[in-house]
Amino acid sequence: MSTSAPRSGGPSALMLPVMMIVVIGGVAGLGFLAGLGPAAVLGALSAMFCLIAAFGGALWPDLKLLAVFAPAMVLVVAGPRLLAEVSVAAAIAVLTVIVFAVALLPTFGPRFITVGLGLGMGALFGYAFQTTGTASVWQVVFAPALGAAVVIVCRLLLGLRDPDKPTRTAVAGMLTATDVRGPDAAIRAWRGDRQRKWLGQVLDGGLRYRTKLFLLTDRVHQLDEALATELRALLDAAKAEAAALAAAVVDGSAPPAPERPATPAELPGETSAMVVTLWDGLDRVRTALTDRDRTPTESRLGAEYPGERLIEAISWQSAQFRHALRCALGVLLALLIAAQRPGDPLMPSFLMAVFMIMQPDWRASALKAWQRSAGTLLGALALVAVLWVLPQAALMPIGLVAMMIGFGFQQRYPIIFNGCMVLMLVGMNATTRHLDPGPVLVEYVLLILLAVGIGLLFGFAVVPGMRTPSPLERLRRATEGARAGLTAITERLGQSWAELDVRALIRDQRRSAARLHELLGGQLKGRDDTEVNRTALAQADDALRGLRSGTAGLLMHGGDPALTRDTLDWLVRALEETGQAAEPPEPRTEEQRLLIDSLAADVVGLRRATSMISPG
Repeated sequence: MSTSAPRSGGPSALMLPVMMIVVIGGVAGLGFLAGLGPAAVLGALSAMFCLIAAFGGALWPDLKLLAVFAPAMVLVVAGPRLLAEVSVAAAIAVLTVIVFAVALLPTFGPRFITVGLGLGMGALFGYAFQTTGTASVWQVVFAPALGAAVVIVCRLLLGLRDPDKPTRTAVAGMLTATDVRGPDAAIRAWRGDRQRKWLGQVLDGGLRYRTKLFLLTDRVHQLDEALATELRALLDAAKAEAAALAAAVVDGSAPPAPERPATPAELPGETSAMVVTLWDGLDRVRTALTDRDRTPTESRLGAEYPGERLIEAISWQSAQFRHALRCALGVLLALLIAAQRPGDPLMPSFLMAVFMIMQPDWRASALKAWQRSAGTLLGALALVAVLWVLPQAALMPIGLVAMMIGFGFQQRYPIIFNGCMVLMLVGMNATTRHLDPGPVLVEYVLLILLAVGIGLLFGFAVVPGMRTPSPLERLRRATEGARAGLTAITERLGQSWAELDVRALIRDQRRSAARLHELLGGQLKGRDDTEVNRTALAQADDALRGLRSGTAGLLMHGGDPALTRDTLDWLVRALEETGQAAEPPEPRTEEQRLLIDSLAADVVGLRRATSMISPG
């Protein structure tokens, strides 16, 4: 299951481990006070899985997500566990379906990576966790509900002071980011947080500024040294002003007065006009900072249709679908193995290890397998050393200390985290269940190695081999496909607007976009598999996704058929030409300006991604 997702809000890397310990301990204590008995530990660990998905942005969108995530967590934690009391086979079947479903969640966007991770781990842990006593049905159901409720309260309290700061930070980051993926994160953050009018104006100005900044940066290399030096100085001044404006967006301060060098009179062609548009973009940001109109708006910029995206993903051509199928099959095998050892307290760790190791691509799977194996062996050696010098009674406190230390290394040094978990799991199980720690340690190591084997098997062996085109060929095909799709739309726009089925056009475009996404997102092999090529293809994918979203916005809400046709004609020419693209049509409303500026930024992003690719 994919585990890498961008974090745009929430506690710092140092604060998160402390919060986890406090929440886990707090939920366990509340559970015992509420009469949950042995199920209190189930609630505490369910809270930990909820924390994984609780912080992804601003307060409002996080709370909306938790309103759906919390009941789902209760359902997946309690449902299979209670069903297993009636039929283990039925519980295994339901868990397999759950794993398949949560592995598809990243189809909805990066924010749902941690959602799928939390739900998957919660379901497997809830099914396999062995309580030290008998838990009733209400205790099993109430335990994860308590954990989810505590996490929601924590998220609310931590976000009340400045609820939309993560959104402002994401939008402001677009002004200073040097990569072409900046607009995608900013647009997602703005769309999810009630689309405040002033932040939409910052977004629009930032898009205009970034588009011209990238174009002028490329233009520098085409000028003689004297003019190039003057233009570099002008761009440096623009970057400094953009950084100051970005800081004002985040902290709410007044922006400093602009200090702009004069534009060289000898600049060739449209370069001077591009400089004017560059400063105009920053002026729009400055105007938005003056007004700070927090009125919510309804923009189609970056709009997504989750249901259609999910339907498009359910296809053998979809990499996410194949990954979900591999996850489900791998976990099914692990569940069948776990069914042969009922009552084994190490089964939750085994099942979750299998789930965590299986990633969407072989490189990530191999990395997870290495981290888990190396950490387990490191922890085993540390535990042997502890047993050599200390009595067995010391295992429990050492395990608890190791858990607290391990949380601090979870993100940056997962090998150390996995090693600490060996000390905690073996120590606690040996102490609370009065077992010999030696055999428990051996069994744990063997189970983790078995989990690694299953994860790698279903991450590699079951993937059918197929010839993959080079990165440059993929990008060429994707660009041609996008251009062909836009050309088809412009041809159909020639008929009467009243007779036009706009939704059918958008559905056709989305089907085409799904195929292009799979083309760009396929696994690279051999010499093509470099960090530069992977980054370039990801940036191109973001740019094409933005073109699709902007086109749909124009068709649905542009409000001007003639402008829509002109804009799409310009877009087709811009994707076909290799030289400097012409200026897009002049918009007439703020919504049109936002959509067209976004399209122009995506065209530049696609070109820059193309220039990054190594010819191999």
